[in-house]
Amino acid sequence: MLDINKIKVKSITNFMRQIGYLLCFIFLSITIISCDNAENESDTNLNNEVFKIPNKALYIGNSLLLGNGTFGMDATDQGSDYHAIIKEKFLKANPAYTDIKVHGVGFEACENETQQTIWLKNTLQPNLSSDLDFVVIQIGDNVNTSEKISAFEQGAKNLIKTIKEVATQARIVWIYGWYVSDNVTKYIQNACEQYGVTLIPISDLNTSANQSTIGTVITRTEPTSQTLNYTNYTKISNNRLQINFTINEKNYDTTINVISYIDNAETKTLTWQGYETITTDSGVASHPGNAGFAEIAKRFFEKLNINLE
Repeated sequence: MLDINKIKVKSITNFMRQIGYLLCFIFLSITIISCDNAENESDTNLNNEVFKIPNKALYIGNSLLLGNGTFGMDATDQGSDYHAIIKEKFLKANPAYTDIKVHGVGFEACENETQQTIWLKNTLQPNLSSDLDFVVIQIGDNVNTSEKISAFEQGAKNLIKTIKEVATQARIVWIYGWYVSDNVTKYIQNACEQYGVTLIPISDLNTSANQSTIGTVITRTEPTSQTLNYTNYTKISNNRLQINFTINEKNYDTTINVISYIDNAETKTLTWQGYETITTDSGVASHPGNAGFAEIAKRFFEKLNINLE
């Protein structure tokens, strides 16, 4: 004979178990959605983070920072490289802003940890201070041999670590690379991820439209000299020359200002002293021109969500 009470209890138990499963499923679904929303919110907050204009910055760069003596190769003057563009905007927003530039090619040239440690101690550390609140690293392009690349894997991390040990409150960004290497890219990415550094990639900006060109006139901050084999030249005035020359079977015609000059008519060689020089090397011309530096600065502002218009 059927026990109605037992059947009722069993039915109620099964019903309650099903209700429990349903509640667990709802709870898990809400949790997953909440986590997704939190992650998206975190990403949104990161992208919309308000950049604080620094008071004191340090730039560690290679030829793109100091290749033309006191400014980046191959900007036409000291006001046209990426650093100058960034500095101008920072100063408008914060007149108290100052910065320091350090040539980082010595670190790029290191082939082992011992050499890197010496560079960090003798070149970098004297320029570090606790009041730095912004650091821009822009090196890696010249890490181009197996020895340099091998050393750079840990060296990139040690570079950031050294900065953080002194400039504990500084935000750090890494601009890379006009000249790019897969291994160096990976090592920089790993170092940036480990230490919370913002990576600003620029390899896609290296196009013919953004490069300099042979024949470009560079106005330097100090007098220098240059020697050039010419086809012919014209003296426009006492301190102005129009020079026609050929490189790789292509003719160029450039006008420059000089302080003085010497013409060796026998060898058709012109040597001059002055603030202006002419880009004649294809390697130099492969560096950013003014347009390229403007694009690098634009990428910098975009990546850091900086709007100073």
